[in-house]
Amino acid sequence: MSQKRRSERPGPSQADPMEVDEDGTLTPTSTQLQRNVERRPKSQMEAKVNELVPFLLVKDQKKIPIKRADILKHVIKDYRDVSPELLKHANQTLQQVFGMELVEIDPKSRSYILVSKLPPLERDSSNQEKHKVFVMKKLITEEFVRQKYLEYNRSSHTDPPEFEFRWGANGS
Repeated sequence: MSQKRRSERPGPSQADPMEVDEDGTLTPTSTQLQRNVERRPKSQMEAKVNELVPFLLVKDQKKIPIKRADILKHVIKDYRDVSPELLKHANQTLQQVFGMELVEIDPKSRSYILVSKLPPLERDSSNQEKHKVFVMKKLITEEFVRQKYLEYNRSSHTDPPEFEFRWGANGS
């Protein structure tokens, strides 16, 4: 008669177990993670986050997914026991400072990309261009003429009417 072995919850004297990810990486449970974070000086945690943010930004510029293995190898190193917390704080910084979010795109390969959280820009560039041209035309034909930097005169006998600019008293 076979019996299934029940997994026992750790008591106060037992350590929380580590979980094994699909890629074989050991990650602490939430209780163990909290203990690990509490053991690390806050300044060290902040320093690691400050290393991680530029690393993610530089990797993102290459427009290829950022692998968790690279993050662990090149930045987190000996801080693997608090890596989820470091990623969380780096993500908060990316959102607050750069308007970007670290998003896991493939849970199997543990790869990430940065995604903009900013609202999209206006896409009607024809209206923006018309607006810029209108502002420039008004500046040249009204303001520069009023200040006598330019003279704005209609050329004689042209159809449709054409205008010409000449240096004004203050422009030459």
